Amino acid sequence: MKKILSLFVSVLVLASCNDLELTPLGSLTGSNFPLTDNDAVAAVNGVYTANSELSSSWTYIGDAASDATQFGEAVTGDGEASLALLQYGPSNEVVAYVWDVLFQGITTANAAINNISASENISEPLKTRLVNEAKFLRGLYYFYAVQAWGDVPLILNSNEGICASRTDVDKVYEQIVKDLTDATGLPDASTLSGTDKGRASKGAAYTLLAKVNLTWGQTLGGDNAKFDAAVKAAEQVTGYELEEDFNANWSSSKRNGKENIFSAHHVLSQFALADGGNHWTHCAFATTFDDKTPHVAIADISFYNSFDDRDQRKKGSYAKKYTELSAQKVSTFAGTQQEWETKEFTLPRYRKAIDVENIETTNNNRDLDRTILRYADLLLLKAEAINERDHAPNAAAYDAINTVRRRAFNKEANPAAFDLKTGLTYEQFRNAVREERGFEFVYEQQRWFDLARWRILVKASQDAGKNAKSGDKSGSPAKAKNAELKHYHFPIPQSERNKNPEGLWQNWGYDGSTVKDNPYQQGFE
Repeated sequence: MKKILSLFVSVLVLASCNDLELTPLGSLTGSNFPLTDNDAVAAVNGVYTANSELSSSWTYIGDAASDATQFGEAVTGDGEASLALLQYGPSNEVVAYVWDVLFQGITTANAAINNISASENISEPLKTRLVNEAKFLRGLYYFYAVQAWGDVPLILNSNEGICASRTDVDKVYEQIVKDLTDATGLPDASTLSGTDKGRASKGAAYTLLAKVNLTWGQTLGGDNAKFDAAVKAAEQVTGYELEEDFNANWSSSKRNGKENIFSAHHVLSQFALADGGNHWTHCAFATTFDDKTPHVAIADISFYNSFDDRDQRKKGSYAKKYTELSAQKVSTFAGTQQEWETKEFTLPRYRKAIDVENIETTNNNRDLDRTILRYADLLLLKAEAINERDHAPNAAAYDAINTVRRRAFNKEANPAAFDLKTGLTYEQFRNAVREERGFEFVYEQQRWFDLARWRILVKASQDAGKNAKSGDKSGSPAKAKNAELKHYHFPIPQSERNKNPEGLWQNWGYDGSTVKDNPYQQGFE
C-alpha cells in the first residue's frame, strides 16, 4: 500500500460535557453506512491515518525522551526540546498531540468496527477482514497509549467517548490481547498484492501479540503466563526473513521487503504534520550537510563508539562521513569533491532516517516508511520471552538472537564466529538481549519503551550522562540531571484534564497530581 488514504472526519465539540471529549466520525454513523464494499474499505483506510500521523511525534516519545537522543534546538515552550531534556510537563504540546492522534485513531476504529459489523451490505469475507484490520489498529493504538500513560480511557463503541475516565492497565491489556487475537484471523502478508500490500496481516497480529504479552508480563513484575503467551505467539509467525543488507530496511525502492512486518507508509515530500507526519526523517537531517546539530541527534558519541566496526549496523544506523550518505558528488552539494570525500560530522547523523535514494540539498523530500514491526524485532522478542519465562535461555533463544547477530556480521568470512557464547546465565542472556536491541533498533522509536519495560529508564539516562565526554556536543549530562522516576509515564495532557479533572487524574509526580504514593519504588531504577 503506497499510501493509506485519509478519511475525512467531521469534528464535533461537546462543550457541555466535562469528561473526555473525542471526535465521533459522523461520516461513519447512521443506518445507511456502509453502503458498499468500497465504503467499508474507505472507512478502514481512515483508521490507518493515525499510524502515519504519529511518524513525527512518536520519535520524540520513543527516542528523544530516552537516553539515546537529544534535540538540537533551544527550548521554546514545552515541546520537543523539553521532552529531550526531560523537562516536560502536563502542558507539553507533543504529548497532547500524541494523545489526540491515538484517541482519534481509536474512535475511528470503533466506528469502523461497529458499523461494518452491523452492515448487511458488505460481502462477508471482506467484512471479516476489514473488522480484523480495524481491531489490529485499535490494539496497536491502545498498546501505545497504555505504555505511555498507564491507565487510559477504554472506549470500544462509537458513542462511549464523550464521558470516559481512566481504566485500569490490566483491563486495557486484556482488550488489546482480545483485539489482536481476533486479528490473527487476517490473511498472510504473502497473499496481499497491489494496493493491499502493507496492510495489517496475520504475521503482524501475532508479532504485536508477542510484544504485548511480553510487555504486559514485565509490567506485572514478571508473569510467566504472559511470557509463555508471548513465546507461543512468536512461534506462529512465518514467512519472513532478515534482509542480508541491513540498509535495505530503509530503502524507498524496497519498501514492504521480506523483513518488514508492518510499517507506517509515506510518500515523497510528505514531511510535515499536516502531510501525514513523516517529519521524523526531516528532523534527523534538518541541517543537511552543515555540521550543526540537527533537530534530533545522538545524545553523545559513546554509544556509537561501542559498536564493533565489523557490525554492518554501525554504518547502517549512522552516517559519520558525507560519503556514507550517498555516492553522488554533484554540484548541488556544498563543498569540493575533496571535502565531500573527507569531511565528517562531529555527531553522526541517523542514517536510517535519510532517504539516500532521494538525497538533495532540501531536507524535506523523504520517501521512507516508518518501520513499526520487523522480523529482527520478532526474533529478539522471542529470545527475551523464552529467557524470562524459563529464567534461562534455551536453544531456541540462542538461535533467535544469533540469527540477528549473524546478519549484523554477515560481511565477515564466518558470521557464526560472532554468536553468543553458550552457558550464559539468565541475567547474562538478559543483558545480551538488551544490548542487542540497542544495536539493532537505533532511532526506531523503540528505546524509551524498552527501557521503561526493563525498569531501567532513569538509570540509563544517568549512566549516559556519566559516560559523556566534554567537547562531543553531548546532550546527556542535562538529561541525566533531570531524569526522575515520574518519567516512567508521561503526564496526562492538561488540555484533557481541564475537561474531566476527576476521571482523568494526573500521573504521580506531575503538577496537579493527587497521587501521594510513588508507584515506582519496587524494582524501578
